[in-house]
Amino acid sequence: MIKNYLTICALAAATGLSAQTDVTLMVNDQNNKNKTAIKVKGAFNGWAEVSAYDDGTNGDATANDNIWSVKFTGVADGTYEWGAVDQTGGWLLSGRANAKFTVAGASVTGETEFVIPKAKPTHPVTFTISDLAKKESQVSLKGSMFSWSAKPMFDDGTNGDAKAGDNIWTLKENIEEGNWEWGIENQCGWKLVGPNKKYTVNTDGTTTGDISYSIPAQTTPINVTFRVWMGDVIVNAAGLYVAGDFMDAISGKSLCNWTKDTLRMTDANKDDVYELQAAFSPGSYQFKFFNGRGGDQDGEKGDFKTGGCGNDNGLGGFNRTINLSGLTKDTVLVIFKYDSCATYKAAMSSVKKNTKVVSAMYPNPASSNANILFADKSASHSVEVMDLAGKVVAVYNFAEGTATGTISKPTSGTFLVRVNSSNGQSSSSLIIFE
Repeated sequence: MIKNYLTICALAAATGLSAQTDVTLMVNDQNNKNKTAIKVKGAFNGWAEVSAYDDGTNGDATANDNIWSVKFTGVADGTYEWGAVDQTGGWLLSGRANAKFTVAGASVTGETEFVIPKAKPTHPVTFTISDLAKKESQVSLKGSMFSWSAKPMFDDGTNGDAKAGDNIWTLKENIEEGNWEWGIENQCGWKLVGPNKKYTVNTDGTTTGDISYSIPAQTTPINVTFRVWMGDVIVNAAGLYVAGDFMDAISGKSLCNWTKDTLRMTDANKDDVYELQAAFSPGSYQFKFFNGRGGDQDGEKGDFKTGGCGNDNGLGGFNRTINLSGLTKDTVLVIFKYDSCATYKAAMSSVKKNTKVVSAMYPNPASSNANILFADKSASHSVEVMDLAGKVVAVYNFAEGTATGTISKPTSGTFLVRVNSSNGQSSSSLIIFE
């Protein structure tokens, strides 16, 4: 038996296999006796939360002794950090380093039991948020005293709130003595402007520091019209949108910045110029156009910084920028060219729109081939066949003097055919079936 054991050990060492053993981790709440649920997590299990027990099962020694336990089987050799959260989701090791233990063969050393310190006395603290913009429909407070978990605030005359619907959001909580930081968020994310607010709950129950905050009022909004030329881009069937960090400032709406499928643009004049008007406070903003909900997740790909019209967004791309600071009147922005720093006039100076580039396209629908009758046979022509996502699937080039060009079916489906010539550009729908 000894020989076999040594052989196994030698084989494990030669193949790099590590020993495994069971580890029981405990969270001791005998100082406070106020936890109703505890979950343990650590580096040994990828920080996945696992319920601990105080019922005498699952590795727990004694039921209802306020020592919560959980047994992990087959933990490999190594040194691991770990910690725990309670029923509120609050991190129980806040303010100190994570607990740490080491597994070496059958030996487990280090901190496998964490004792929750006796809580300091608490005192009532009332936090208030004045929404001077009168827009918020949801406000939550997050702070170090709650291990940065979110606590909903109220503007409904309950839970310590003085008056319903007065745009003053309130949260009343018992807070331990000590120094704390906090901030607020709404349904879109972090809302506090500037550094975290700080305050102290003193031993006599008084509070010093900041326990209130005002969301700034918006200045008088102006109507801003966004415009973009899509003459050489297929507009996705899901629509064309504009999004940016101005959306949170739109008057009368609670929108999240950079929501990509909310502000849909339209081409009322059928001139390939898509527009959208929104009323928001003047300021400096970044934005992009998004061609379709799913087909253009990152928006325009153009390097606007190279062209002198954009800002590095820190994510490997660039955003368009507008500075409307100080404006008091409605404004109509220049007509941008999609995915380019060029404007509409610059784009049109190089491509003259001419609806007579194509005289006819037949048959339509087509089963295999289609013919294009060019309006000006003295010009050369380039024909691009694109799917509805805008991807070019076939290209045909026809020299000067060609009156009719023939193109073949790339596959089943609906396609848009774009014809370019020295005299202009035209787009027509071509339906192809098997």
